[in-house]
Amino acid sequence: MRGHLRRALPDLARVSFAGIVAYRAEMVIWILSTLLPLVMLALWSAVAREGPVAGYDEAGFVRYFAITLVVRQLTSVWLVWALNEDIRTGRLSIWLLKPMHPLVQHAIDMVVAIPLRALVLVPIVGTLLLLRPDLWRTPSPAEVALFAVATAVAWLLNFLVQALFATLSFWIDKSDALFGVWFAAWSLLSGYLVPLSLFPPGVRPVLAALPFRGMLGLPVEILGGFLPLREAVVQVGVQAAWLVALLGAVRWVWAVGVRRYGAFGA
Repeated sequence: MRGHLRRALPDLARVSFAGIVAYRAEMVIWILSTLLPLVMLALWSAVAREGPVAGYDEAGFVRYFAITLVVRQLTSVWLVWALNEDIRTGRLSIWLLKPMHPLVQHAIDMVVAIPLRALVLVPIVGTLLLLRPDLWRTPSPAEVALFAVATAVAWLLNFLVQALFATLSFWIDKSDALFGVWFAAWSLLSGYLVPLSLFPPGVRPVLAALPFRGMLGLPVEILGGFLPLREAVVQVGVQAAWLVALLGAVRWVWAVGVRRYGAFGA
């Protein structure tokens, strides 16, 4: 069965990409609605004109939030809303009849959207480089490789967190409202609104141990050269630990939730 699924993946990816292209206007609007890093870039750059802040000069802030914009687009998913609707409307029943796990199908849908996001980012990042060429920094091959790993794990962490909140819809109607609380914490503690190095020194070890940094800030810090390579490797290990924990939690909650879902005849 797994061999059949592997052979079906290219066709499923093409179908998913066709759906993304069909609703390309909606996708572009969604991408443009996540451009908050550009606002933060302007804000913190203005602050840094008076002098460096926690080691960040004006060019450093521009580089940080330009990379944040890229990483945000590469790692964001919308599973919590899609799966929440599937469960509440009973559409999940159709997915459960198929040989492929519903979460795998949703993952394919979201991965194939990444090229379109990258295409939208090219003129934005290109304009930033033209306006501020000093933001460019050439990373080492080791940093590029570690950035790729950290970004892939960050995508998986975001996907699993949203899967965990979405599966709560087996018990409550609007689990996406609970996710809104999580998102508020994520925005502050992941490095999305402010670099984590600007937090008080006593708080930073706690932030390094929480999952938020691994969901966005870590890849940004690696590619931007804001984090020593040895420390970055340790933090990727923290990412991996959270990945294992979240995978176990999602598998358990999904299994319990589907049994409850089936018990109601859905």
